Amino acid sequence: MNRKQLGLLISLSSILGGCALFSPSYVAPQIDAPQSLRNGSIVESSAEDFSQMAWWGKFNDLTLDNLIMRALHNNNQLKIAQANISQAQAQLKAAQYAWIPTLNASGLGLAGNTYATNLTPQGSLSQLMPNGSVGNTNFSVWQGGFVPSYSFNVFANINQTKLAKASLELQTAAANATKLSIIGQVSGAYFMLLGQRKQLLLQQQTINDLTILYQLQELKVKVGNSDNLSLTLLQQQLEDARSKLPAIENSIAQTENALQILLGNNPGAITTTRDIDDYDLQTIIPANLPSAVLKNRPDILMAEDNLKMANANIGLANATFFPTISLTGNIGAASVALSNLFSIGTGFWFVQAAANMPILNASSFEQVKAAKGGYYVAYYNYMQTVKSAFADVDNSLTNQDKVNQQYLAGQKSQAASWHYYQLVLVQYQIGTGNKISLLNAKLVTDSALLNLNQLKMQQLASIVQVYQSLAGGYNVTESATSLD
Repeated sequence: MNRKQLGLLISLSSILGGCALFSPSYVAPQIDAPQSLRNGSIVESSAEDFSQMAWWGKFNDLTLDNLIMRALHNNNQLKIAQANISQAQAQLKAAQYAWIPTLNASGLGLAGNTYATNLTPQGSLSQLMPNGSVGNTNFSVWQGGFVPSYSFNVFANINQTKLAKASLELQTAAANATKLSIIGQVSGAYFMLLGQRKQLLLQQQTINDLTILYQLQELKVKVGNSDNLSLTLLQQQLEDARSKLPAIENSIAQTENALQILLGNNPGAITTTRDIDDYDLQTIIPANLPSAVLKNRPDILMAEDNLKMANANIGLANATFFPTISLTGNIGAASVALSNLFSIGTGFWFVQAAANMPILNASSFEQVKAAKGGYYVAYYNYMQTVKSAFADVDNSLTNQDKVNQQYLAGQKSQAASWHYYQLVLVQYQIGTGNKISLLNAKLVTDSALLNLNQLKMQQLASIVQVYQSLAGGYNVTESATSLD
C-alpha cells in the first residue's frame, strides 16, 4: 500500500468515525413495562396488534359500523391530518433531492453603437480594409449555455433527511391519533344516543304512572278519603318528572348534531334501530393484553418521533463544523460581432470548486448545546408519555371493572323492585291491595330502570374508553366493515 492509498484510507476512517460523533444514530429508550394491571389483566408476551382490530364489530350493530366508516371517510379533521402527511412527504423528497446537483440555463445578449470614432488601420490590417479609416461601428454580443451547480454538506444532508423522515412519521402518527379519536367519539356518541332515547321512553313512562297516581289521589281527595297534603306532594313529583323531558330532548339533539359533524354533515337527526339493552358485553373486553399494545398508541409514537427529530437536530447543529462544498461550472457558446470590423464565435466551458467551514464561530457551540438540551426535553417527554399511557390503560380497565360491578348491583336492585311490584300486583288482583299501592310499586320499578339505563350508558362508555387507551382500530382496513 503506497502513501497515497494509506492517506485515503485514514481520511475515510476519519469521516466514518465522524459520522457516529456528529450524526448520532437513534436508539429507542428502554421501557420498564408493567407485567400486570390493577384489574388482574396480565401483560402477555405477544405481538397482537389492537390497532388492526375492529372492536366495534363485536356489538354486531351495522349502524355503528357504518357510522364509524363514514366518519373515517368524511371527517374534516382527518382530511387536515392527511394533508399534513402529504406536506411532510414532499419535505422528505426535498431533503432527499438535496443530494442531486442543480442545472440552470443561462443566456446573455447586448447590442450597441460607437460614436465619434476614427479608426485608421495600419500594417497588415490596412490591406484587409482598403477603404481606410472606419467611423462609427455597430456591435453585438451574445452568450448562451448551461450552469450546473452542486452545494452540499454531507452531515447536514444526512441529518436533514433524518429530520424530514421523522417529521413524516410524526404526521402519520398524528393522523392515526385523529382516527383513534374519531372512532372513540363516534362510538361513544352513538351509545350515548341510544341511552338518551331509552331514558326518554322511561321518563315518559314515569310521567304516565305519576299522572295516573295523581288522578287517583285527586279522586280520593274529592270523596274525602284523603287530604291535600299527599296530592300536593304528588303534584310536585309529577312536575319535577315533566321538567326533565326538555333536558333529555335537548341532549338527544346535541348528541345527534355532534355525530353529524363527525360524519362531515350538517346538523340533523340520526336514525337508530337498536335498544341499548340488546348488547351482550361479556366478551367485548379481552382478558389479557399483548406486550406490544402500548407501542401502537399514537401518542407514544408521536413522542418517539419528536425524540428522533431532536436526535437529528443534534446532527444538524454539529454539521456546521464540517465544510460546505460547492461545485459549479458553465458550458455553452458565445459570439462577438463588430459589423464593420470582425465577428468571432466560440464554445467554452469551465469548472469551479470551493469549500468553506467555520474556524471561529462561538454561536455554533451554543447551538449544539441547545440541540442537546432539546433532545433531553424530548427524551423525558417520551418517558412521561409512556408512563402516562400505562396509567391510562390501568385507569380505563379499573374503571370498566368497577362500572361492571355497579351495573350488576343495579341489575339486582331492578330485579328486586320488579319482584316487589309483582307481589303488590298479585295482592291487587286478589283484592287485598289497592291500585295506589300498585302504582307506587310501579314507580319504584321505573326509578330502578332509569338508574340501570344510566349505568348501562356508563358501562358502554367505559368500553369505548378501554379501547381508546389500547389504541384499538385505527389501522383497520376499509374491508373490515361496510359502508352504506
